[in-house]
Amino acid sequence: MEYNITDWDSISIQFSKMFENLGDINLTEEYISYSSYKPYVATGIMLTKKGQLIASMPLHNVDSYFEQVIFDSNLKSIRLIGEKFDYTYTIPSVILQLRRI
Repeated sequence: MEYNITDWDSISIQFSKMFENLGDINLTEEYISYSSYKPYVATGIMLTKKGQLIASMPLHNVDSYFEQVIFDSNLKSIRLIGEKFDYTYTIPSVILQLRRI
């Protein structure tokens, strides 16, 4: 599922499906964000309507801009592509186990 940043509504819908029941999800007109529940791996991602990405995982943080959003078919990862940027955020396997509960 591939979207341009201009298709914000579709991106928001897929983002919500991807992170449903895996942590806290915030949706506003300007941004969408996810942060994991404690005590699981501390991770989070925020996308803004203007194309800014802010993500954190253990041992790294990312702050950049994107134009394209690609969700994998299993909604386990999201790829964000910008002019000089290509980043894939993958949900940690320990958090994905919450989908089975």
